[in-house]
Amino acid sequence: MTSNNTGVYASFSIQPIEQPFLTEKEGRPIFKDVEFVTIFIAGDKHTEVQRVATDHDKERFSDAYKRFKEGAAAREQMVGTPLAQWSYLKPSQIKELESINVYSVEQLAALSDTSKQKIGMGANELVSAAQAFLVTSKDASAASAFAAENERLKDDVKRLEDQVAEMGRRFEAMAKEQGGSGRRNAAA
Repeated sequence: MTSNNTGVYASFSIQPIEQPFLTEKEGRPIFKDVEFVTIFIAGDKHTEVQRVATDHDKERFSDAYKRFKEGAAAREQMVGTPLAQWSYLKPSQIKELESINVYSVEQLAALSDTSKQKIGMGANELVSAAQAFLVTSKDASAASAFAAENERLKDDVKRLEDQVAEMGRRFEAMAKEQGGSGRRNAAA
C-alpha cells in the first residue's frame, strides 16, 4: 500500500451480478461473476465502501488484490445460473459441488462420467435434474417470449383498429360536409 493508504484497507471478492438480458432470454436467472472491492478504515466500522473493483483499486491495493487472485484462481469466472439460485439443491449439496469446482447449473448439467464419480451416489440424478431444468427453462422462456409477442401484437391490432375507426369518423364527417353543400347546390 502507498503512504496515502495508511489505515485504509481493502478486500476483494467475487459477487454474482444478474444479467437481465440473458435472464429474460433464458427464462431463468443468469449471473456473471464480477470482482468487487470492499474498502474500509481500520477502527471505523461505519465507514465501508463496496463496489465493482476498478483498475485503480487493483493498483492501489495491489497486495490485497494479488492475494485475492491467488485464492480465487481455483474458481473459474463463470456465467450461468449459480447453484444457490436453483432451489432443487440443498445447501450441503451446493458446498459439495463447489468443492469440486462446480458452481453453476450449466456446469453440473455438462459433467463428465469421471466427474460424476467424484460426486458419488445420486450424481446421475443431479446431472439429469440439471439438464431437465435447463431444457424446461428454455421452453418456458420461449413460451414467455411468445406470450409477450402475442400481447404486443394485440396492442398493435387494437391501436390500428382505433386508427381505422377514427379515419372512418373523419371520412363520414367530410362526406357530410361535402354532401350537405352539394345538396344545396343541386337544389338551387
